[in-house]
This record gives sequence, C-alpha cells and structure tokens, in this order.
Amino acid sequence: MSQFYYLNDEILGSCHLAVGEKNTALFDPGMAWYGEKTVEKIKEIIGDRPIDAVFLTHSHYDHAGALPVIKKYWPDAMVFGAAYAGHVLSKLSAKRLIHELSASAAQLNDAVLPDDYSTRGIQLDQMLIGGETINVGDVCVQSIKTVGHTKDCLSYLIDGHDLLASETIGSINTEEDYMPQFLVSCEEAMKSIDCCRNSGAKKLWLTHYGEVGETTPELWQWFEDGLTAAKHRILEIIRDNETPEEQLKAMEAVFWRPEKKGGWPQKAFDLNAESMLKTIKSENFLSHSKFTK
Repeated sequence: MSQFYYLNDEILGSCHLAVGEKNTALFDPGMAWYGEKTVEKIKEIIGDRPIDAVFLTHSHYDHAGALPVIKKYWPDAMVFGAAYAGHVLSKLSAKRLIHELSASAAQLNDAVLPDDYSTRGIQLDQMLIGGETINVGDVCVQSIKTVGHTKDCLSYLIDGHDLLASETIGSINTEEDYMPQFLVSCEEAMKSIDCCRNSGAKKLWLTHYGEVGETTPELWQWFEDGLTAAKHRILEIIRDNETPEEQLKAMEAVFWRPEKKGGWPQKAFDLNAESMLKTIKSENFLSHSKFTK
C-alpha cells in the first residue's frame, strides 16, 4: 500500500501525495504562488523519482493553480480530472479568473507568481465521470463523483484505504468548526457525504486540512450535522437580511475566516458565499419563497 502525505499544512493548502514502491500520484497541485515550495517538498519525499499522474479534485485556482509549475518539473505526468472540469478549463474566462485569484493570493502572502507562470498549462489529459479505477503503476486510485461544492468535484480512494474527500463534504476550520462548501447544491452535497461514507475508506483526508483520522459512523454524522446546521444558518441569514449586500455581509460575519493560513482573497470568499446563498434560495424556493428575491 502506498504512503499518503499532506504537503501544505503550513498554509492549509490542498496538495496531497501518494507514494508507492515504484510510482507516485499527486492530488491537487495547489496554489500557484506556493508551487515551487511544493516541488521542494515533493522532491524531499521522492528524490529523483517522477510524478506519474496528477489528479484534480476540481478546477478552482487554489487546487489547480500550481499545475503549470508541477508540469515544468514533471512534463510527462498524466493529468486526470472530472469531465466537467475539462469543460471549465477550456474557457478563457476561467483561466483568467484562476490567474487573477492566484495573483491576489500571492500578494496576500507577500509573494509573486513565477515570471513564466501561465494558466495555458492548466488542462486535462484524461477526463473522468466518477467510478473509474486508475492504476498508476502500483498506486490504485478510484474516482468518486461528489458533486456539491462544484459540478466537477471528484474524491479519490487510494489503494482502498485513504480517502481524499473533495470540498463538497465541507471544510474544517478547527476541530469544532465546520465550514460549508456547497456552492452548486446542498442536496447533492448530502448525497456525496453518503458516497464517501460508503466508499469503504479506512482513513479520511480533506483538502485544506490533511489527515482527519479513521473513518467512523460518528465522523460521517458530524459532517451531516454540520451541513444541516449550515443550511439552516444560511436560511436565517436570508430571512433576516433583505438585500443581497446585507446577506453577503452576514455570511462574512458567520463564515469568513480571514486569519486562516494561506491567504484566500476576499473575492474568492465572496464568490463562494454568493453561490451558497443562491443555492439555498433555489433548493428551498417553495418552502421559503417569502425569503427569496
């Protein structure tokens, strides 16, 4: 069985590495401004061995932004991701947003993007729909469709043991602080928690957090309860605040953690918060129609 590592703990990034006896797979290269440091960490673990494959959980800048940096050092690595991620990354507007947010994140961390950085290098070699098993030599990777955070979210089960769950099931700010991440569907996010629970994984890992621990019924219930509570809290925000501007301010007061390591730009949070507000209004339109605008 391969060894699994979280590489970005000091900035709460998203990059993980699976190292088998002969082969290596990288999951989410992470933020562009931190790409060179991620390369250093990888080389400390695998030495002169190559990265054979890169898997994206989804197409956001803080997960895929450093892909051009990784490909500069390991140009032969095959890049896998959801078919919808391939669609997103084919758009010039998406790549412009990745570059804009990557530059903002760099500035927040008193850094700059590499001089040769270009989002043209962010693309997939093979598209997945979820359910495929990809054998990267002696590292076995099973893709799991986990729609909810985005339409292109995939989670990955490595060697039938370690599950890297996408942001769809939520994020952990602290051991007691659940952060919702359902940008496109709260209902699908709940289904995705079930998919992860039923994957047979023995250990759970999360992007922007790393190792969560052994999977237990209580752990999955914690995520379900957190998702349900967040849904109700956002409904309260919609009810108690009339305008979209007021609702966004309330979302910031409840969910924004500007002190988190990694330096996520304010625009990134606002885009996510606006998406969650829209999702809750849409999925609860009939029962909460007087709160929707």
